[in-house]
Amino acid sequence: MYFRKPLVGLAAVVLLGLTACGGETAPAAPSAAEVAAASALHAPAERVAEAWPVLMATEEDFAPYAGKQGWISLVMKRDYRLSVEQLGPNGGADAARAHAEMAAVYRQAALLSAYALIETYGKTPVPTDPVGAAHLLSVSYAITGDLENARAQSAKLEGISDPTNPWHAPWSEWLGGDAIWPLALTELPLELSAAASGGWPEVGDLPHYRLPEQNGGSVRDMGDPGALVALALWHDQAAQIAAPEFAEVTKSYRIGYRMPVEPSLSVTAPLTMPYLFGSDYLVPGDAAFIADVTGEMGISAIEKHVDTSLLAWAAQASRVAGKMDAERAVDVLAALREDLLIRSAEVSGGEPLLHHRQFSDMAHVGAFRNLALVAEIEGDREVSGLLRINAMERSQKATACPVGLLALGAWDASNRYPSRAQDILHSHARRLPSLETARYGLDVMALRVSRERPGETPGI
Repeated sequence: MYFRKPLVGLAAVVLLGLTACGGETAPAAPSAAEVAAASALHAPAERVAEAWPVLMATEEDFAPYAGKQGWISLVMKRDYRLSVEQLGPNGGADAARAHAEMAAVYRQAALLSAYALIETYGKTPVPTDPVGAAHLLSVSYAITGDLENARAQSAKLEGISDPTNPWHAPWSEWLGGDAIWPLALTELPLELSAAASGGWPEVGDLPHYRLPEQNGGSVRDMGDPGALVALALWHDQAAQIAAPEFAEVTKSYRIGYRMPVEPSLSVTAPLTMPYLFGSDYLVPGDAAFIADVTGEMGISAIEKHVDTSLLAWAAQASRVAGKMDAERAVDVLAALREDLLIRSAEVSGGEPLLHHRQFSDMAHVGAFRNLALVAEIEGDREVSGLLRINAMERSQKATACPVGLLALGAWDASNRYPSRAQDILHSHARRLPSLETARYGLDVMALRVSRERPGETPGI
């Protein structure tokens, strides 16, 4: 065990000194119950020692990453496109990590689009909606795991001539069969190159098509959500090509952000440092926990992984009366950040270094994002939302993970709230133009919401 001490600021030190000099009575010693409550906030020392910020405590530890521009782009700048271009050509785990990040980005963009389209054309249809809305709903229901509704919408297009026909063909074939994921989207009217480490496909010119509304006049521009799914699958393949020897680790890396239609995955291989450094995970066993808790095991995965996963421990420590509690989670993760800072300073000789705070901040915000996933699985959307917003408010530069932010946008869209999702999407589309595909679905939802609630900001 190592000794934990509070991080005392200069103002607090001065105040304590003045109090002592003034001869005032010292505060009463904390009770045993107070000591026990404070101790419960702190993670086991052996787990903290395994966390990547601690393992990267000295400059020598992270020198192999600091010396590669691709890693600086990936971790510090969160510029995933540039990272793919810099790390990709040489292949290996570094390139696989960059492609896995991009696959997760496009998955969340596809879900954002899908939820927006379901809210618009599925939950609040109007007689003038385009015939092609059936295709948009079929794809959207499919990737959100509702195959029954996906097939019902697909059936509406049988024998119908519509601009969406070439985009719907692979989905129609897949839905007409066993619908085992993944499906082949190579026949989409996109010019995607063969998957390759370091490659970078785009979705082509936007909009993908124009859908006439059933009023004889208006036409609706649209980006096809299937294009975003195709890009996600392309980067999955590129990641496997880059590092086939790390295939299982690569598949499990962003397992918490898979689309609902995708099968759960049993993870046995621990994360290695190329998948831990700068990530939302903390220790090698965290991916296995997230895979189980977001998979078939559900919330019972906490107990299974509490001794091997720091995130599982944090999830357990954040529970009050058997459920995740947002305020408790804030306290637990604040204590975890403190523990990471203290332990990192001890490893590097006792003095805190600049990168200790940066790395601890990244782990801190990443833990919020992961606990939000746990709360969602538990069925508490309010707590999940509070944790996601806590992460967003702490997202600055290196802590601003595009995957997590777009996941918040998708969560907002599923709650019929387009405004923040539009802001998130716009900020990331400047670097990743293909994300503009999802904007079309958000736009139609924003328009419908604004008509429902005139004079209000859409979604509120």
